[in-house]
Amino acid sequence: MINIRPLSKEDLTYKIKWYNDPRINKYLHYEKPFTYNTTLEWFEKIKNDETRFENVIEYRETNEYIPVGIIGLFSIDYKNKKAGIYITIGDINFQRKGIAYNAMVKFMKYCFQKYELQKIYLYTDVENVVAQNLYKKVGFTKEGVLRRELFFKGRYIDRLYYGILREEFENKYQMESRWYYGNG
Repeated sequence: MINIRPLSKEDLTYKIKWYNDPRINKYLHYEKPFTYNTTLEWFEKIKNDETRFENVIEYRETNEYIPVGIIGLFSIDYKNKKAGIYITIGDINFQRKGIAYNAMVKFMKYCFQKYELQKIYLYTDVENVVAQNLYKKVGFTKEGVLRRELFFKGRYIDRLYYGILREEFENKYQMESRWYYGNG
């Protein structure tokens, strides 16, 4: 039901639409609206960046897969074997259907193996309880509070730092020795 594939230039219109939606952008903290030119410039800049791994989440509806969100790694640290993760289900119609959970588990299985990671971490706003519930369900542990971490729209925002170690993830999901990236 879920396919995860690398972000392409053709996907940028989805990202722009999703990230400009105030319901989606609420916890993303982007100051300016997304435009095609600025998003294309960003895409060209990061597409060969080995510290990033940008992907689209697709959901199979009837006989075709449709893009519903974005998932990726940032700050891939090859020396310390860790990376940050983010996910956004940009199409409101596909939120709260288990897609984010399934996409995260599938993507993390792949990333732990591909990059030989020992830890995956993330940040979320203290107020973003829906995301926190997702991350706890996936198996992340809250490791700390980053007080006044961001100044956005005239106020300071506290953020939470979550992490999951490779062995914690493997124990929870009984990772197979072989894993498929893409459809399934």
